[in-house]
Amino acid sequence: MAAVGTVICDGRLRGTATHIKSPTTVPSQPIIVTAAHILFDVKSGKIYSSCSYLPRNKRLSAISFKTVSEHSFDPRNSDKIAQSENDIVFVALARPLQQQALLLTDGKSTTHQILSLLGYNSSQNRLTESTDCKAYSSTQFASEKLLLHDCDARSGASGGPLLLRSEKGQPAKLIAVHGGTLLIKTLLINGMGEAASKSNSNSASRDGAVADPERWINQARRVDQSVLLRLQQFVAYLAKDSQGQR
Repeated sequence: MAAVGTVICDGRLRGTATHIKSPTTVPSQPIIVTAAHILFDVKSGKIYSSCSYLPRNKRLSAISFKTVSEHSFDPRNSDKIAQSENDIVFVALARPLQQQALLLTDGKSTTHQILSLLGYNSSQNRLTESTDCKAYSSTQFASEKLLLHDCDARSGASGGPLLLRSEKGQPAKLIAVHGGTLLIKTLLINGMGEAASKSNSNSASRDGAVADPERWINQARRVDQSVLLRLQQFVAYLAKDSQGQR
């Protein structure tokens, strides 16, 4: 929990983020990872004009965003699986950060593993941990890039780290970034029948609700080799920028 914080954009809390360890050190530019969608206004689809990171959700310690990594997230994408697969972004902060950091780890194998989610809890107005979560597979929401899970999450948890608990005494591994809830909406067709429509809700499930992976399930963008490569490229860009090179 010491490595987690919240994101404020245009004056309101938008989600959760994690201070992460980078492949190489970039002086005075700590990096956080979060869900890309929290940087966009839901109604207009436009990116917010000003965002800051609050380590441990401490209101008086806000640090402005300096550089946001390139990403492929499209707030208007009607393909909710594809949208979720691109819902991850790295951010370099404007000044040094005195906070612990977590290491991103390729989250290939999560079967039979105990997971937990750290994130802002709007009901309690603080960062909390949802423990003893499980990973799921789904035919309806099949994707190698997504980790489907049943961790309890409230509004504001988007961007929070999904952790794989390690052996006692070892640090937890950040294996995915929570994005929201995938669900099937049933639509009436001229009052004569029904059709299923996929939707992606950024306000996640109620505490204790039983997941149904073919109808609704929480999703997180899995850390894989492509994500790790993007982080490496972002760090390289920051290093060149700090040396006045473009």
